[in-house]
Amino acid sequence: MRNRFRQWTLVCALMLALPAVCADTTDWSSLDSETQALLAPWSDAWSTVDTANRARVLANAKRWLAMDAKAHDAFEQRSAAWQALPPAARVRQRERYAAWLALPPDEQGRVRSGAANFAALPAGQQAALRADFASQEANRQTDWLLGPSTGGWIEQARTAFAFVPYGERDATMRMLQALPVEARAQLFELARRLPDHQRELLRKQLLGVAPGQRADMLNQRMGQ
Repeated sequence: MRNRFRQWTLVCALMLALPAVCADTTDWSSLDSETQALLAPWSDAWSTVDTANRARVLANAKRWLAMDAKAHDAFEQRSAAWQALPPAARVRQRERYAAWLALPPDEQGRVRSGAANFAALPAGQQAALRADFASQEANRQTDWLLGPSTGGWIEQARTAFAFVPYGERDATMRMLQALPVEARAQLFELARRLPDHQRELLRKQLLGVAPGQRADMLNQRMGQ
């Protein structure tokens, strides 16, 4: 009984950690005995569980049942470590995971490559890099959650366009991310030279033209 409760607790944790991947909405009576035993606490309320959550429970129960003992133990250790974190630390971890999921595949690849390179460094160099990162301001550390490309120039963008209207922030970010490296550097240089009202006018002009025309527009402005 205690072992079954332990399994159930960890399946609940697994539900929070992994997305559902099946759309199965099977009636309780149609579930196999092993799945019914694992999900016993849901039995009385199973018919009232909405489709999305029922699919999520089933998908993650199947993952749990497919794991071997070693995988169970590893997940239990991760779950215990998660439960031991202070609430604020859990919030930060969730934010980081959401930021990771939002990165495009090429940026995720760069992060993985960087992590592998970091792991290959001597312990002393790793410690120095960690100390350097820890010395940065909190908002600068958060910038890197946007990925290695955007994280490298977002501080310049914040300086150049400090008061972007809320409704235009996403469009402005997409515009900046889509600019070629040289064009983005030109934009930041132009913004540095211009007074605030002309800087804002330039941002709006860039949003108003087709993406393929923005680099030429900036190149022309730099030549004036």
